Amino acid sequence: MTELANITQGCKGSAVRDVQGRLRSLGYELGSEAEQSVFGEATARAVTAFRAYARLVPGDEVDRDTWTALVDATFTFGDRLLYLRVPYFHGCDVRSLQTALSALGFSCTADGIFGGHTERAVREFQQNAGIPSDGIVGDSTFAAIKRLRHAWEGKDQLESGTRPLGFARAAEVLESTPLCIWGEDSVACGVAERISNLAMATTMASLVVSTTSPEEVPAGPVLTIQLASAFAEAQEHAARGAEGPQVIYGGVDDDATINARMATAIGLVSGEQPRITVLLTGDTAEGGRLLPHEEQHAAIALLDALCLAFS
Repeated sequence: MTELANITQGCKGSAVRDVQGRLRSLGYELGSEAEQSVFGEATARAVTAFRAYARLVPGDEVDRDTWTALVDATFTFGDRLLYLRVPYFHGCDVRSLQTALSALGFSCTADGIFGGHTERAVREFQQNAGIPSDGIVGDSTFAAIKRLRHAWEGKDQLESGTRPLGFARAAEVLESTPLCIWGEDSVACGVAERISNLAMATTMASLVVSTTSPEEVPAGPVLTIQLASAFAEAQEHAARGAEGPQVIYGGVDDDATINARMATAIGLVSGEQPRITVLLTGDTAEGGRLLPHEEQHAAIALLDALCLAFS
């Protein structure tokens, strides 16, 4: 709709056809008017209903505000590049993005407005997925989110942290899923060893092992979970961007979302020697390192997240 004049009853032509196409895509019944590109009573009723739905001033004509709301409502996920700008992007596709990010473990309110909080969630997801963390939702980000459709489609809010995993199910995962936990530094090595010990305590047939050196990582398709604990190292990993999926674990405050974010990373891992990097930034320690009493909690949280991801 490039003209400034409102579209009202009696109008015909391409502008009416465009309006009717958008209304029909939203489920409004227009009868034969849509085939004739005529703005009649059925179209007027649909416009009235849509304006009420969009919380616009009551009416049955398509003015500038109604047209803008129609366009926003009919964008679908992947139709356009999304990024932080002023005025903000808003619409159905933004809401779909926000809903997906929230279900995948990245705090995001599904209000249909691409603001600063949404950009932060996008950047966190991109880092988690191992793609450049630029905050721009383009082809690579669309593709990564769509690959995880099974994890977010039909879910309206974050559900991580609430699914119980029984002892028998956890043992079954640990006995069938070979994992190598490798610590880059002393704190990370301690967490890695605790994870393997917890797995062994769950079942003696556990296939989870830990190591202190990359040379000791088994060859082949064994998933490697690479742990690093220093905040500076976390920043360095984040800056590299495209080295594979990365998960940041920030301590107890992350317990509500770590399950979903771990599943997201595992869902996107690929290659002959798959690897996920987990950055342990801690809650209270100087320099962002985990404190000793936090190491056991981190090991439990990460092992639970791994078991849930493969269950």
